[in-house]
Order: sequence, then structure tokens, then C-alpha cells
Amino acid sequence: MNIKETKQLAIHAANKTAPTNYTVETVDAALAGEPELLAGSVNQFMKNRYDIYEIIIAAADEVVPKQVISALSIFADVKTVGQGQKVLFKKKLGKTRAKKFLTQVGLSGVYETFRLDNSSFEVSTYAVGGAVTIDFERLLDGAENMSELMSIITESLTDSVFLEVQKALRAAFDNSGRPDNNKVSASSFDSAEMASLVSTVKSYGNGAIIFAPPEFVNAMGPDAIVPVATGVQGVYSPDDIEAIHRTGYINIFRGTPIIQIPQSFTDETNVNTWIDPQMAYVLPTGGQKVVNVALEGNTQINDFKNRDNSMEIHIYRKIGVSIVTQYNWGIYKNTSIAQTYIED
Repeated sequence: MNIKETKQLAIHAANKTAPTNYTVETVDAALAGEPELLAGSVNQFMKNRYDIYEIIIAAADEVVPKQVISALSIFADVKTVGQGQKVLFKKKLGKTRAKKFLTQVGLSGVYETFRLDNSSFEVSTYAVGGAVTIDFERLLDGAENMSELMSIITESLTDSVFLEVQKALRAAFDNSGRPDNNKVSASSFDSAEMASLVSTVKSYGNGAIIFAPPEFVNAMGPDAIVPVATGVQGVYSPDDIEAIHRTGYINIFRGTPIIQIPQSFTDETNVNTWIDPQMAYVLPTGGQKVVNVALEGNTQINDFKNRDNSMEIHIYRKIGVSIVTQYNWGIYKNTSIAQTYIED
């Protein structure tokens, strides 16, 4: 199989599709051994590494934008552009003015006119990525393989976008332009406070979602239909109990879906998390998108050979994240959850 065919198979595998003469099941099987044929020895890898990188880039560039759009499009506007191109987003104007207009006009007043215009703005991009070390002895022994490397790279690049979105949302908690009704800081989870936050956000869209890490969702627990009283235990929704039984977490709060932010650790000590566990974000659906995500150009790969003959592969992708509104979404901070997040 030549490089062009291998690249096409990698893209099909990423999309869970199949070319002519293949099935979805046989694509993965056919692709599995190809990287190893190109890197069966140190010399083979050094000779073929740029072909291998080209296959990895093709798969990553196919997978990452689709995964980001699939996960974030409900509350984020995601755009992909070529290298060096400007990423322009439009901010809707006029709706707030319309509300003021409707409440301020008197019976004989002078009527103001307004336009539901759009204002364009540019989102600057920057590089995010990481590095993977390949130990040639482990590669030759079969303990490491290039197929696994491809999977790790695409997953890591997707997760890096989640991380940058979370950073932008988290930084908005102390924004001076954020209304008091759009944030809550408490030493426990209060269902009434969350319900109030959701109600505020819903007024700016068709609905709302709660975007939160697993620690925050775990602290929410089942929502009491009948609160605990003296001598009386609380009554909880059977759906919440079933969801906790099956997944460990509730997945809906009073009709509002909960989307978990993927959580992980910054190193192998499993102490510091890469997502702030104390913060949850209530975001509108169907109205003005809160977050703008820009993906510029292709995935880039460089390599460096170490003195011990191992190879470091550095991967990065240029992305940009912006938030242009503060009034149509909310933040809940639960300080009772152990803080394991350290800002970079």
C-alpha cells in the first residue's frame, strides 16, 4: 500500500467510513499494520518519518475540527481557515436596543428606529500542542506503535481546544462587565441558585446547557423533588437515581442537559487537574453563541533526536478562543470542592 492509499484509509478510519472494496470494519484492520511497516526499524523510521507525519497530519486535520464542532457547536461558533487567513466572526447587534425601545416608548413619544446589524471582529490564533517521545527499543519490541501515537495525537489536540475554551470561560468569572445575576459563588451546591442561573440564561435563547467537569457534577447529586425536612428524608427523581447508578453522575438538571468537560491530570502524580473542578458554566442554546473558536491552518509536526537515540515528536495546532458577551451566560463556583487546578 502506498502513502496516498494509507493516508486515505487514515481519513476514512477517522470518519468511520470505507472506500470501495472495504468495509468500516476492514478499514481499521488494513490500516493497523501500515505505520509499523514504515517504522519497523530505526533506519526505516528515519527514512519514512515524513511520510508517517503526513499520514498523522491528514488524520488529525480530519478528526479534530469535527470533534470540536460536534462537542461545542451547541454553544460555540467554530470556524476553520487556511494558514495565514484572518478568522472573522459576527456579533449580532440591536436586540438589547430593541428591548429598551419596547419598554421606553410612550403613547405620544418619538419612535426610535434601529437595525439588527452585525459587527465583525477578528479572533487571533496561537499555537497549542505537546510532545511525544518515541523509544526505538520499545518500538522495535512492539511495546509502542505508531497507530497508538496517531490516536494519542488527535485526542490530545481535541482536548487542548476544550482546555482553551475552559480557560476563557473561567477567566470571565471576575470580569467587571459580568452582571451579579450571572454568577454564583457558594460553599456548597445550591439547587435554587443553579435554577435561578439557568432561568436567567434561558431568557437569551431557546434553552440552556450546563458545561461542567465531573467533580462539579458529582457534587450536584440527585435533585430533591421534596427537600429533606425534620424527620423526613428527601424525595429524588428516579431518573437521577438511575443515571447515578449507570454512570455515576446525573445528566440533566430540571430539564437542562449537563455536558461534562473531559477531566485529566497535568502529570503522572495525579494531583493537579487540567480543568478547574469548582466551576460550572450555564450557556444558552439557540441564541447568540457565547464562545468563538478559530482553527487556523494544518497540524504541524517537528522532530528532535535525543542523545539516547529516542525521538521527540512535537505537535501543535493554531487555535484562538474569544468570548464577546457576558450578559447571556452564567458561572457557578462551588468552593467546597477541593481545588486541584493550578493556572499555567
